[in-house]
Amino acid sequence: MQRRVSVFNMKGGTGKSTLSVNLAHALALQGQRTLLIDCDLQGNASSILPEQSKPTLTDVLTGQATLEQAIKGARAGLDVVPADRQLNSAANYIVSKGRKAYTVLRRAVQELTQYDIILFDHSPSYSTITEAALLASEELLVPCELAPYPIEGLLTLFDKLGEELDDHQLALTGIVPFNVDLRYAMSHQYIDELRKTFGEKVTSAIRTDAAIPRAQAHHKTIFEYDAQSKAAQDIRNLAATLFLIRSTTSGEAR
Repeated sequence: MQRRVSVFNMKGGTGKSTLSVNLAHALALQGQRTLLIDCDLQGNASSILPEQSKPTLTDVLTGQATLEQAIKGARAGLDVVPADRQLNSAANYIVSKGRKAYTVLRRAVQELTQYDIILFDHSPSYSTITEAALLASEELLVPCELAPYPIEGLLTLFDKLGEELDDHQLALTGIVPFNVDLRYAMSHQYIDELRKTFGEKVTSAIRTDAAIPRAQAHHKTIFEYDAQSKAAQDIRNLAATLFLIRSTTSGEAR
C-alpha cells in the first residue's frame, strides 16, 4: 500500500530538506520505490538532481504539465519532482481558481501507482502550496530542533493544521529530534520532555554530524558521501523502523 508523507515543521532550521532528501535515498536503498516532491521554492531538495529542468511542480499546479511529466530520475529507485522560484505564482494561481485547485496535487499523486512511498518536502511557512501538499498527504513526519520550547511549538503546529485542513486528518508518523549532540545532558532532557507529551511518536535522534553539510556541498546524499557516518546510520535506522516496519499504534496530528 502506498504511503504519502509530508515532512513538515513551521519553524525554519529544523532539517526538513536534509531529512527529506536523505530519508528518501535511504528508503530507495532499502528497496522502496520512492518519489520526493519538492514543495519549497528554495528548491533545496531538488539539488540532488544533476539539473533542474522543466517542467516543475509549478507547472503541475498551474495545469501546464502533468505530475508524470515533472518526475525526474535522481537515484536508483528514487525520483524527484523539482521546485523552482516560480512556486509563488502557482500559489496565486491556486487562490484564484478556488478550493478545487487545492486538491489538484492530491488527485495527481493518487494516480501514481508505481511508488511505495511519496515524500513531500515543505517550506517552513504555511502557504497555499503547503496546504495543497498536506492535503495530498496522509501522514506527517516532523523534524524537531531541541530548543527550550519545542513542545509548545509542536502543539502550535498541530493546532494550526487542525484549523487549516478542516476534516483532512494526518496520521502522526513521528517526531524526529534532528541534529542532536547526545554528549550533552540537556539533549536527553529535551527528548525526555518531548516523550512525556508525545510518547512513542518521538523517534530516535538523528545525531549531529559534520558529514551532512559536506555531503550537501557536493550535491550528494549522506549515503553517497559517507555511508558509515553517524547521520547515515541514524537515518537508515529511521527509514527501517518507521517505513518498513509499520507501527501497530496510531495517532493523529489533530
